Amino acid sequence: MIQRPNTLDGCFLTHERRQPGFRPYVGMVLHASGSAPQVERVREQIAGRIERMPALAWRITKRGRRTVWACDPSFDPHDHVHEIRTPEGPTSLDETVDALLSAPLPEQSPRWGVWLIHGYCDREYALFYRAHHAAQDGQAALDALTALFGTESPAPVGLAAGRAQGRSWWRRIPARAITRTLNDTVKDLRPTMRWSPQRALTGRPRLQSAVVPSSWLRETGRALGAGGNDVCLAALAQALRSWVPESWIEDDQRGRELHVSLPVGLREPEERFMVGNRVSAVRIPLSFWEDSPAARVAAIARATGPAKTDGMRQVLRAQLRLPEWLVYRFVRHSAQARNGLEASGLMRLTGRLAMGTDPVETVVATQFLYGEHLFGVAFLSYGDKVVASVTVDRALDDRGNLAALWADAVERLWHETVVSTEEPIRTSAPQP
Repeated sequence: MIQRPNTLDGCFLTHERRQPGFRPYVGMVLHASGSAPQVERVREQIAGRIERMPALAWRITKRGRRTVWACDPSFDPHDHVHEIRTPEGPTSLDETVDALLSAPLPEQSPRWGVWLIHGYCDREYALFYRAHHAAQDGQAALDALTALFGTESPAPVGLAAGRAQGRSWWRRIPARAITRTLNDTVKDLRPTMRWSPQRALTGRPRLQSAVVPSSWLRETGRALGAGGNDVCLAALAQALRSWVPESWIEDDQRGRELHVSLPVGLREPEERFMVGNRVSAVRIPLSFWEDSPAARVAAIARATGPAKTDGMRQVLRAQLRLPEWLVYRFVRHSAQARNGLEASGLMRLTGRLAMGTDPVETVVATQFLYGEHLFGVAFLSYGDKVVASVTVDRALDDRGNLAALWADAVERLWHETVVSTEEPIRTSAPQP
């Protein structure tokens, strides 16, 4: 048995069916140190660890209007590992990853895969894990990486069964969840600040990324009484002020607030290593026009605070028990630019990853282009680094690297709030 499909699982399948060019894939690019292994070694490691996340052998599909999980009787983990040899050079990996972002995953098998990418450097190679969003949310993808490449040895995880309850959906949903859903709908009628790139989009994604020490976010957040996620969002707002040309913003948009649709992970401890979606989202203002970076962080911290409470998590989990047709309307609404930017919260990989004995040094998250959104942003903490990644339409290549602007904004904020406030070290003259 396996858990009952989540409402969001079905929504992504429905949207893909109605929009054939839609590629709702989440992914992680793992940069490993060492000489590239034979692809058979990668296949054997993954095959030997499937029992850590047995739901990877299942596929999600539509049977009429119903969303179902089905065991793949011919599942072979070796078939989900692929190899790409690239020309030598620093851009070969980037070009390969960009091409894979739009490559479809076959519907007839569990919709995930690992690509061994090598040849671009003799001291490093990459492993690109990709999964369909109907099958995995961001946390499920991180758990899959932990299962397949984690250096620790967790006990095998069994599959959890879930049965639909017999009561009508409105009798199973707490009144607070229904009230919040109605309130969110009313709030979303007030559009966020938006801009026009004044050019046709290609629909083809490109990945940008930048790295900062996790200590910068931790120390800045401590100094301002905020979390690392709040600092990430504040730096994103500052970076966007440099990235978006003034000519893109119409006069009636100036002064209007810019929002981000921020995912909230809803997994309970016993749901670790389960596939499917256990995530909802809240709409957060970014204080885009605020000139003081410290004031912006404080405002974002106040906005994100309620989303961190157990009560809010219970309400958001209850919303996911609403009928699929209703949740699908919210999903379609979130595809509109007026709803706000698409960004992840600060995801965390707490353990270390490796391919055999080769350590994974950096992990970069990938997202997908969705509806009217020009880009999607993800933040991921791994080891002593935090990586911001931007999946952006290639029509905007001339605007430069938004992820690099984010890293610059984080560093400036760290200097202003931490470095510049530290007292200089005083040294005494040596005593005779």
